[in-house]
Amino acid sequence: MEQQEQTNTSPSSHAAEEPEAASHFRVFDLASSATFRREGPAVRVLWESTTARLLLLALQEGQQLDEHRTSYQAFIQVISGHLIFKLEHERISMRAGTLLHLEPRVAHSVEALQDSLFLITLIAASTEGMIAKAVAPAAEELASEPQRRPGGGEG
Repeated sequence: MEQQEQTNTSPSSHAAEEPEAASHFRVFDLASSATFRREGPAVRVLWESTTARLLLLALQEGQQLDEHRTSYQAFIQVISGHLIFKLEHERISMRAGTLLHLEPRVAHSVEALQDSLFLITLIAASTEGMIAKAVAPAAEELASEPQRRPGGGEG
């Protein structure tokens, strides 16, 4: 989905799309942030950090997101409309209020059966836990070995 990101920067709608912000919170008006495009799906980045992204997507009836994969954990929440979310052998009907969790690298596509607005939260897969698990056996092995001094003797 990253290749499809687009933002609407037209002056007439820009002010309505900016979230209300304070130092410790933001309020997003999703309805005024949504832009439907005849040319294809509209994708707006609402927020991002080094480990997560929040995207708002608008698909008109009949529009699709072709099969793709992401390296992120994904939570897909339908705000309005009706989508068919296609996985390898699954077709999931999603309407307003439906939330779907998707693991990284799972091939999927989306089709709008009605004009639809949905929110995608992408969370980077943490490698810290995997690294700790991989390093732990080696660290335990090193800890159990006798300490050697630079001169060759044990300490």
